[in-house]
Amino acid sequence: MGLFDIFKSKKENDAEDLNTTDQLVGNTDDLSLDELLEMTVKDPAYKGAFYKRILTDEIIVISVNVNVSDGYQYLEVGTSVELFSLEDGSIPLFTTIDRIFDNGIVKDDVEFLKMSGTDLFSVAQGEKFIVNPHSDYNKKISAATVETLLDSDL
Repeated sequence: MGLFDIFKSKKENDAEDLNTTDQLVGNTDDLSLDELLEMTVKDPAYKGAFYKRILTDEIIVISVNVNVSDGYQYLEVGTSVELFSLEDGSIPLFTTIDRIFDNGIVKDDVEFLKMSGTDLFSVAQGEKFIVNPHSDYNKKISAATVETLLDSDL
């Protein structure tokens, strides 16, 4: 085993882990992303299904210093956006808008963006994330896992 083979085998194991759980958990199409996250926290067999869905489902991130008017609008290509990050440097993302306010941690209205996980992970490669950080059911996603997700054929 070469010096860097440990990284290769870790990445291969992540990909196997993401793809093999589907046979164990059955069809999860009827579950919301929020429900799937809870199932994943309770039973890691759901992890592959959760990762597949987080890539395609609409997720929410808190934005900072976005100069747009109130209400829904589409950002134009080239618009600069700063994402809020926690003290540990991870970027919080949320399965629903209501999850931003779980347990009363965030009390005021915040600016947020909705996008697919693939879009978010593509523009924020190398970052670590935490899904629903203030909720009873949350999940950390490492930069290595993000890279595996973007490189895989889920």
